Amino acid sequence: MKTLIKKKYPYQAAGRIWVIPEFHLSELPDGTIAILESEINRIHYAIANEICGNEEGLSKEELEFLCDITQTSFSEIADYLGIHRSTLTKWRTTGEVPKNVMGLVLKKWFWFKLFGQKLGQRKIPIAQLRDEARFLSFAKAEAIERNLAEHVEIMQA
Repeated sequence: MKTLIKKKYPYQAAGRIWVIPEFHLSELPDGTIAILESEINRIHYAIANEICGNEEGLSKEELEFLCDITQTSFSEIADYLGIHRSTLTKWRTTGEVPKNVMGLVLKKWFWFKLFGQKLGQRKIPIAQLRDEARFLSFAKAEAIERNLAEHVEIMQA
């Protein structure tokens, strides 16, 4: 199979358009172009790392995206947070997880579901644990440094 590389490829996910530095397409023997599942997973991990590692609130689309790639149900989220499922329905209706500790807790939970096992018993500098936002920024950089994810950007209008 021949691999085609597209530079700065626009990719829509989690309610946004992301710029993927290198997007790998495969040319099949019959000449059709395909995207391998491993390539989609690579891109989705990069997007998830970016979502979890930024300081913005968590949108409904981002929450649904993180649920999809981690195979997490809304019932599991409600149980994890100790809230009623109707609260999640309300968040989905309003389009955003409240910009309080809930969003940060969810980002941290999803980040660990995706990357925690792969980082093993890595030591974390105490300064990075002062607050959730600082830790998530550190965790995002660690995932990139250890080649578990790559840096992607949101396409500017």
